[in-house]
Amino acid sequence: MRTGIIGTEAAGSPALCDALQQVTFNSIRNVLPDAAIADACRRVGHRYRCRVLTPVITVLHMLLASLWPEESFQASAQLIWDTFLAAFPQLSARRPSSGSMAKARARLPMALWERLGAYLADKAAMLSAPWAFWRGHRVVLVDGTCVSMSDTPELRNEFGTSTGRGGRRHYPLARLVTVALGNTMTLLGYSLGRYDDSEQSLLRPLLGNLRQGDLLIGDRHYAGANLYAEYLAAGLQFLTRAHQRLKISRLVPLAGYAASANDFVADLRVNAKCRRADPTLPATVRVRLIQAAVRTRKGRQTMWFLTSLLDGAMYPAAEVVALYGRRWRFETLFLQLKRRLSADVLRSKTPEGVRKELAACVAAVNVVRSIMLEAAAAGQVDPIRLSFTGALRAILAFSPLLGTSPAWKLPAIYDAMLYAIATDVVPHRPDRQEPRAVRREWKHYPRLKTTRAAWRRQWAA
Repeated sequence: MRTGIIGTEAAGSPALCDALQQVTFNSIRNVLPDAAIADACRRVGHRYRCRVLTPVITVLHMLLASLWPEESFQASAQLIWDTFLAAFPQLSARRPSSGSMAKARARLPMALWERLGAYLADKAAMLSAPWAFWRGHRVVLVDGTCVSMSDTPELRNEFGTSTGRGGRRHYPLARLVTVALGNTMTLLGYSLGRYDDSEQSLLRPLLGNLRQGDLLIGDRHYAGANLYAEYLAAGLQFLTRAHQRLKISRLVPLAGYAASANDFVADLRVNAKCRRADPTLPATVRVRLIQAAVRTRKGRQTMWFLTSLLDGAMYPAAEVVALYGRRWRFETLFLQLKRRLSADVLRSKTPEGVRKELAACVAAVNVVRSIMLEAAAAGQVDPIRLSFTGALRAILAFSPLLGTSPAWKLPAIYDAMLYAIATDVVPHRPDRQEPRAVRREWKHYPRLKTTRAAWRRQWAA
């Protein structure tokens, strides 16, 4: 059932590009088949010669560079080639150079990565369907973070730097906003901008990736009457914490709703400045306000939540508040993206290279999540309980065997990989709290407040 997607058994001494493509990273080829990459190339008009480093090999190489723990393009290239030599030792003299690998990465257009990202997001969303909904609404989370990169003038001009007590930082930072399915943590889309771009402005292009009726959950960065009006205009429902500037005591509860002091419906006025900037915004937005005691790292705190789910009977307040707690899953997703998949400090030296590398990291998240969803369906387990790190280890461990085994063995090997992922279940930890602090002190070295190149020039004498 999967043999046509994963690969076929080698016969004799095939052409080098065919042989290399046959054994490269086969554990993910069921999720991202060669035909999908070829179709993306055709749709974006990317033409290429039949050389050793085909678009299929280059895409898999960049995905492996994200998934492999050494955080290196060179390590990914060496791993691909060494796996290839294990199957075809007679072709050992044809190793591509690191320069040719870099040129192959540069040849792939950004439009190709966007097409592949959309393909993987759609596939992950389809696999997520059995778990994605709450009371008829698909639960979607939104949050933002920052990613760093190499310190080059081009990147600094493109993305900007942050400022703090130590002055302007000596490395560029980019701001990243992502939307993900709350019950499976598959990424639906992302937006990358300058460090000084607001998260709200980066979210707006992503609203088109969502479906009518989706329930968007975000923190106070995504709260405000003008934003609520934009969500509703896009056909979305929303749930956020109350903005810190909202004066709830001044709101007048509306008659006709089952109201209490802790759960009532009111109209919020849209800021006049926002309406002048966007005349399509309405004068008011109707919202439901819910007050609840929530357990945080600082103990139990009383918080207000705002939502467009006005019917208290259909959407009980306790369930709505509990639903907001799923937003914290984004902290784990960012840990996986930035630490497990090496997106914390991107390695590329150009703005185009940074965007492609981040696109590969996001695609790698959805590749792993899609395989985890297949394992969850096969093992009848909640996908949010499966270990992302355990799935990553299994994908890397099974890949060489899936690339070198006879075709008739491949379905059983792939099913064994899914079983290994489905049985690696993390403990159920409701309302888990962790401090944002480190226990072990870092090395006793002073902070370097300039670049290493500038320091070497200064102390060269």
